[in-house]
Amino acid sequence: MISEFLLPVSIELRAFSAQLDTFSIGSSLRFDEEIQEKSIVIFGIKESRGGDSDYNSEIDFDFVRRQFYQLKKGNWHLPIYDLGDLNAGSELEDTYFAALKIQEELLKKKCTLLILGGTSDFAYWQYRAFDSVTHTVNLTSIDNRFRLGNDISELSSENYLSKIITKEPQQLFDYTHLGHQTYFVAQEELDLMEHLNFEVKRLGKLTESISEAEPELRNSNLVVMNLDAVQYSDFRSNKESSANGFNSREICALARYSGRNNKTQSFGVYNYKAKNILVDDMLLAEILWYFIEGKNYAPEKLEFKGEEGYETYYVQMKEQDLIFYHDVNAQQWWMELSSADEKNRQYVTPCSFKDYETALSGQIPNRWWKSYKKLY
Repeated sequence: MISEFLLPVSIELRAFSAQLDTFSIGSSLRFDEEIQEKSIVIFGIKESRGGDSDYNSEIDFDFVRRQFYQLKKGNWHLPIYDLGDLNAGSELEDTYFAALKIQEELLKKKCTLLILGGTSDFAYWQYRAFDSVTHTVNLTSIDNRFRLGNDISELSSENYLSKIITKEPQQLFDYTHLGHQTYFVAQEELDLMEHLNFEVKRLGKLTESISEAEPELRNSNLVVMNLDAVQYSDFRSNKESSANGFNSREICALARYSGRNNKTQSFGVYNYKAKNILVDDMLLAEILWYFIEGKNYAPEKLEFKGEEGYETYYVQMKEQDLIFYHDVNAQQWWMELSSADEKNRQYVTPCSFKDYETALSGQIPNRWWKSYKKLY
């Protein structure tokens, strides 16, 4: 079914990849072969009618591909496929349908999807594709704005989050928003996020310590990255540039954090607008590289107790004794949540070393309270 919708990578680009040295990504990419389970699969969506009326420009990902193919492979073990692009259908709904079916088929193969997008309305279909494989979804969005436009209107790049929250079936269990800029966000939107118990971290807070985004991304099934979140001085090939935003190193770190967990199966990068700016295409290629690098080092399963490589720390507190786990190899921290009801349920959630330090100082970390409210 996938081949019915996608336009394969051009013969010229395949020839270009074939002549690269054996250390380059392009030399080992797969194009037309039968897709193996648990592979990384790249495809583009060349559609922009879900954005503003002045954004109906041609989208071309081949500039990015050329830069990506030349990058060197890490110590990777996962096969990588580039399936080409989904062209815009005669109607926008046709493109939505095709994008959904492609993702559903790949998710059923337990593949990890790497989606290059036009407008971010396709984030809704990136989320909806999980209906076929799970009943609960954790979503993280990296964006300079909340996309909470009028949910009564047709789906667009400005209201896809409202659609995710309100449309049945309601599969969203947890939502995290990283990098909003306060002057783009109404207080009422912040109040709604708080009311829904969603995790929100503004740009200024994250740029103080970008590693504080890692625990949230470690718990995500899918990640939506809007290129408008990158500052104008570092990236201009996007839909709506902003003077402030993440710099190139920070956005690559977020891409790596997105991949380095055993939950993330879908990573969508949206609002790319080809402007023939070489350094922009290089940065987007590096974003893809960092996600794949992270994915190749993600643990297949997590077993904390009795396992080598994990340290357990007990912190006695007046209100609640806390248990922390430290993955020595990955340098990742986790904390255990226990319910006080008759079921005595236990749940382990990602955290940071800063949370452990907070507990040592005699305070229950805010991340613990947030997680506890969501679960119990």
